[in-house]
Amino acid sequence: MNTTRIIMALFVVLCLSLNARAQFDDSYDVEEWSLDLEEEEASKPQHKEYKNAFYIQYSPSRYKVSDDSQVRFNEFVLGYNRLIQILEEKPYFVEAGASVKFSGTKRDMVARLITFRIPVNVLYKIYLSKEKDYAIAPFAGASCRVIAMAHTCSNGTNGTNLFDAAGWGRFQVAWQAGVRFYLNRYYLGVSYSRDFRDTSKYPSIRECGVHLGVCF
Repeated sequence: MNTTRIIMALFVVLCLSLNARAQFDDSYDVEEWSLDLEEEEASKPQHKEYKNAFYIQYSPSRYKVSDDSQVRFNEFVLGYNRLIQILEEKPYFVEAGASVKFSGTKRDMVARLITFRIPVNVLYKIYLSKEKDYAIAPFAGASCRVIAMAHTCSNGTNGTNLFDAAGWGRFQVAWQAGVRFYLNRYYLGVSYSRDFRDTSKYPSIRECGVHLGVCF
């Protein structure tokens, strides 16, 4: 009789333990995990690259107009640039555009100039944020310049044509280099430009520039 009771008690305990285990298994489902899965789901840096930009620039410049004479100009530039990414996985860009420059001086002589320029640069972005377009971008390249108008001024009217009187040349090629600081769709930059050495062509221009741009 005692043996029967003991067997019955053990059977009841076994049933209760199996039921409790089944409830525990249903309450906690353990998902499979692997290191490869975590790596695949890890977020990659995303930067919105704007392809186009308008900019304004202020440039104090020196024009070498003869072997022993220079003229200082204050210049303002309105320009457009377009970025073309060279490598899909790397932030290397080719930048091409066009600009118009308005130049004037009253210190050495009263003169007004209008210049058109086509710059081409190679640019590389060093990102400071994984998601936002905060970057430092050094660049360097070359540009072609055409001086469309260059006159001395007298009483608000055009005077001497410097191409005829001073023998200036309209066309010249220059190099430039600089760095920009991008904050999303805006940037601030500094640059230096200088004509390639050619003593047969005047004026020969050296230009420092500070520019502010907006991208779209």
